[in-house]
Amino acid sequence: MCTDKPNIILILTDDLGYGDLSCYGQQAWTTPNLDRMAAEGIRFTDFYTTSPVCSPARTSMITGLNSGRLPIRELIDPYLPDDVPTMPKLLNGQGYVSACIGKYGVGSNQPDVDPIRKGFDYHYGYNCMRHAHNYFPPFLRENGMKVPLRNIPPEGDTRQWETGIGVAETKIDYAPDFIEDRALEFIRDCQERPFFLYYCPTMPHANNEGEGSPDGMEVDTYGDFEDRDWEPNEKGFARMVQRIDISVGRLMDTLKELGIADSTLIIFTSDNGPHNEGDHSVTRFNSSGGFQGYKRSLHEGGIRIPFIAWWPGTIAPGESDHMGYFPDLLPTFCEVAGTECDVDTDGLSIRPLLTGAPGQSQHDYLYFEYQTQLAVRRENWKYFANSATSEEALYDLNRDRHEDRDVKADHRAMFEELKACVAREHHDYEPCPVPVYYDPLYNRSNLLKGAGTQEQRA
Repeated sequence: MCTDKPNIILILTDDLGYGDLSCYGQQAWTTPNLDRMAAEGIRFTDFYTTSPVCSPARTSMITGLNSGRLPIRELIDPYLPDDVPTMPKLLNGQGYVSACIGKYGVGSNQPDVDPIRKGFDYHYGYNCMRHAHNYFPPFLRENGMKVPLRNIPPEGDTRQWETGIGVAETKIDYAPDFIEDRALEFIRDCQERPFFLYYCPTMPHANNEGEGSPDGMEVDTYGDFEDRDWEPNEKGFARMVQRIDISVGRLMDTLKELGIADSTLIIFTSDNGPHNEGDHSVTRFNSSGGFQGYKRSLHEGGIRIPFIAWWPGTIAPGESDHMGYFPDLLPTFCEVAGTECDVDTDGLSIRPLLTGAPGQSQHDYLYFEYQTQLAVRRENWKYFANSATSEEALYDLNRDRHEDRDVKADHRAMFEELKACVAREHHDYEPCPVPVYYDPLYNRSNLLKGAGTQEQRA
């Protein structure tokens, strides 16, 4: 193992709220493995996604751009052009082998092989975000190719056979099991060389095509929650969070078993705030952690997320109120890999904070936009505007974490300063679709043979 280039694992859950983990205050269940990760690493209290929905957030994560400059800002926006610098491309250039396992979901109607075109050496799971709603799909994808599962759609549902989108009639193979096993297999396969694993379980996202039924939160079993006096979809939601925790525990144990835990940085987080979908109520378990809003909102509940960093022997255990967001991950991973981030980014590396080194840079402010909403955070101050409701406010998060009291009349200078940030950060854009690529010759066996490089895929 090349010890001067630590392995990097980025675990991105789907619609997990700030308050869904017991180390962030959840009381209806416990998440012992994530609690252990937080106790042995750094639990961040003020970390943010870039967008309150998945595709723009995931785009920001791999490009290092904020939501005012993203080439993808809506769920319906098409996929990234191939020439956009991405996290896996930069790490591949430093000798890392990279994989995206789980839900890719960057853009809409992207080519089946899009994760490979964007720099990943290997992809297994879901490419399309809507396919990822189905926990018992008829197939998953491996480098663009369909990998059949034993689940069967309802008779006559040709769309599901073609796209994977829908609700199965015969449910046998639970996709999260396959995705988790493949992530652990990748770690074992690549333990002798530096690797970047982007592990993206779809839990606890709802199957929106199953809205209003127990299939809205699809699970294999309710497990420990079977006998709870809860509605079926709430049992399913709790089980999904528990399954995330179990999966993280297996991953951490695998690293220790292989003797590579000390040379591996893990970041655990969520793509946006908690959902209110699949007949699950976002307020049932206080998933927003006491903040206002949830998925699709730029109030704190929609964008403040759980964020834990774990790196045994390097990260000193503790808690941090450092104000950061997804664009920070690109320069952080570059610095961890021993190279400068030589691409345009809105992020600041948090490697000094992780390693206890001096000189941690601080953001003057964080900027967010989504549809009709705008938000800017600086220290304890939060500017929020929504043109659809004619709302424009300034909140003091130290005194008003729920964003109930507009104090702009008392702090007019700060209000105007943060409002002025919008003009600096917002850039108009036109989504740029790219040609559809399909490469049936690229297959998983190439990964460890040294094939599948950027040049070979061009």
